[in-house]
Amino acid sequence: MKLQSLIISLCLVSLTACNGNGAHKTIAKSEKKTQEIVIEYIRSLKLKEPHRGKLYTKGDTIDISIKKRKKSKDIDSLQLMIDGKLVHTLFSKPWSFSHIDKSSKMGKHGFQLFAYHEDGKVGNLSSYFNIKSDIVPNELTYKIVNTFPHDVKSYTQGLFYHDGYLYEGTGQYGESTLRKIDIKKGSSVFDRKLEPNYFGEGITYYKGNIIQLTWTSKKAFVIDAEDFSQKDFFRPPTTNGQGWGITTINDKLLISDGSSKLTFVDPNNYGKAGEIEVYDENGEVTNLNELEYINGKIYANVWLTDRIVIIDPETGQVESNLNLEDILSPAEKRKLTEGDDVLNGIAYDSINNRLFVTGKRWAKLLEIKVD
Repeated sequence: MKLQSLIISLCLVSLTACNGNGAHKTIAKSEKKTQEIVIEYIRSLKLKEPHRGKLYTKGDTIDISIKKRKKSKDIDSLQLMIDGKLVHTLFSKPWSFSHIDKSSKMGKHGFQLFAYHEDGKVGNLSSYFNIKSDIVPNELTYKIVNTFPHDVKSYTQGLFYHDGYLYEGTGQYGESTLRKIDIKKGSSVFDRKLEPNYFGEGITYYKGNIIQLTWTSKKAFVIDAEDFSQKDFFRPPTTNGQGWGITTINDKLLISDGSSKLTFVDPNNYGKAGEIEVYDENGEVTNLNELEYINGKIYANVWLTDRIVIIDPETGQVESNLNLEDILSPAEKRKLTEGDDVLNGIAYDSINNRLFVTGKRWAKLLEIKVD
């Protein structure tokens, strides 16, 4: 079937004139008949390239080609759709496309191929490729401005600053808490313990509430920011149901789950409102943990490292790295449990432009200035 004929037929079926003048509607009413066209989709194609999930750099030319299975009729025309949009159409051999991906989003991009055969059947093939960053992230430097005490019993999982106080969420089964901290003293002025079967994770503030995640329980708690009473709970709509880090971006929540994906959540119904995948020049960046939104960018701890990545929230592209490997002295590091008690905790005082960082069971909270 010719592609043009199929389009005309579909216009007739929809009873909507292709030229917008309503002529087909008039004919249909006078004849009082409805023509039904059934399109049969078949497995008639084989993908020659690219292989499923192939990684490209943003701006690369992506060659996409197919071949017809032996028992299928000849191909009359071929369409390529990427991310749900028609981008190319071919009416003759070779059945191959050279596509320059202009999307700014990192990660997975799905594509579909539709082959219109001469017998009216349509071959359908789906696959995807991945896009990584085309820039090398800036390596940021910092200096320590102030040092404050921090409870060494706090297995820090989440951190934020609000109205003069630091709020901290801690982890470990039987030890998990939500705390309101006097920064200068490093002590809790008000706290709430989680039940021992919950492993506490990230926290954020949103319109009078504190959202506190749990690790593998697939549950997030909505806590009143004044008296720490529980108001609600929900299941994080992440890839694995887990919650690691969380922050607030304007009217949305953003949750990490230990993968390279960050999930946007509607705080009105706790449903999924989108996602981004985080990639740098080497590929996907996994183990994303504690999050903070600062001046239009996402700051994310990379678990088991002293690296903070700064991410474009629209694209998932890593724009900068902040390496805090030397923020503790060798003697201070020797007091920590190797491989676990690492950097994890970012809080930002937007009123006074102060950035705080700490780690799990660290003895101090540090205010730093980033260049």
